[in-house]
Amino acid sequence: MARIVVLGAALGGLQTALLLAADGHDVTVLERDPHPAPHDPDSAWSRWTRPGVPHLRLTHLPLARWMQLAEDQLPELVRQMTAAGAERTNVVAPEPGLRGRLRADDARFDTLAARRPLLESAATRLAEATGVHIRRGVVCRGFSDPRDGRPPRPPHVTGVETSEGTVTADLVVDCTGRRSRLPSWLRDFGVREVSEESGRRGFAYYGRYFRSPDGALPATAFPLVVEHGSLGLLRIPADHGTYSLCLIIRSDDRELRTLLRDERAWSAAVRLFPGADAWLAGRPITDGVQIMGGLTDRKRNLYDAEQPLVTGVVAVGDAWAYTAPTVGRGLAMSLEHGLALRNALRETGLTDPVDLVTRFAAATNADLARIYRQTTSYTRHRLAEMDAHAAGRPYDHPGWRRARALAHLARHDPDALRAERAAAHLLPGAAEALHAPVVAAAVDRLLPEFERRMPPGPARADVLKAVAE
Repeated sequence: MARIVVLGAALGGLQTALLLAADGHDVTVLERDPHPAPHDPDSAWSRWTRPGVPHLRLTHLPLARWMQLAEDQLPELVRQMTAAGAERTNVVAPEPGLRGRLRADDARFDTLAARRPLLESAATRLAEATGVHIRRGVVCRGFSDPRDGRPPRPPHVTGVETSEGTVTADLVVDCTGRRSRLPSWLRDFGVREVSEESGRRGFAYYGRYFRSPDGALPATAFPLVVEHGSLGLLRIPADHGTYSLCLIIRSDDRELRTLLRDERAWSAAVRLFPGADAWLAGRPITDGVQIMGGLTDRKRNLYDAEQPLVTGVVAVGDAWAYTAPTVGRGLAMSLEHGLALRNALRETGLTDPVDLVTRFAAATNADLARIYRQTTSYTRHRLAEMDAHAAGRPYDHPGWRRARALAHLARHDPDALRAERAAAHLLPGAAEALHAPVVAAAVDRLLPEFERRMPPGPARADVLKAVAE
């Protein structure tokens, strides 16, 4: 079996390492941050220093698609996370549009709700218990190729140069996320063709975690995601009686970005959403407002060409393509990508590095590239809607109007809710549910109402006034 080096010991790297180790490969994970997570969830939350994961204490909820894949392919990971305190949560159960009890097949909407440090700590313990070697405090500085003479075409990576010397590998897997230095490492290695496509702008996130006095959520019925004019709000349950609230604004809204750093201004903005007072009554467990800003969708062209640009190294998850955290697809896409790599290795082995990367690229483009395009479309239209709302006018786009009509219908109709949630969580059969005659006809009836309708929510001037007072 192969010697595989995985770069990055965050969740994406750990679940990829677990998949490859289960197939008998000798897997070593290199992580630049030196400190492992404490086993105790509250200590991991309050004391863990993790500069390589700036969103460690921001709102986090894996998609139901991630849960389906994890229960099928990494069931012990789900068990470990659950034993650590992650809560099995159904993403349609709290939605006001459910209007009744869950059905037998609604288990497909289950996922695990927990703060990210708890999930990563549990994944680390499982990886170490199953023979994955995790080396912390090791900084990757580039790729190595010890062979003399003319380099092969395409260039072939045989290991990584690190702060502790050369680490040889049959395959290097970059799971270092959106901050990956892969393009510069490849340029130094002689691969000049790597480029990126990215949006000009994106969203900024301002979040806080709270602990409920009695361990229960402040409400039994509430929307997890609300897009409220030029603001968005995530209301996400977590573990051990905790939950998070996260405001979403345009990344180029400099005025709001400055104001929302203040806890009082942040709370005032949250109160613009119905029912917010009960959620703000919890005890804050974050120091101030946690901020993640300037995030745009981005994809690297590593797998766009017919012939590989480089062999011996692949990029998985956010190191290949990064999407808006609003829709929460990163962990699910990373697991899908890790499975594609595992399957390509099963099919080809490592005797033909070009064949391996070619098959991995084909799997990437068959499924994940489509999800990336869907997500960038959402980002583009949501930003345009926020721009229009700030300017006091409707956003007129036929496809977006239809999406908004569906979202409105989902607040009142259980079938529309399930169709909308299935699509949002990348579940199998989602396209068929969206085009079911009863749902499509109901959306058609609503469309005229949305042609010149402003999105709900206060005008931007009212937002600024509320947070500035």
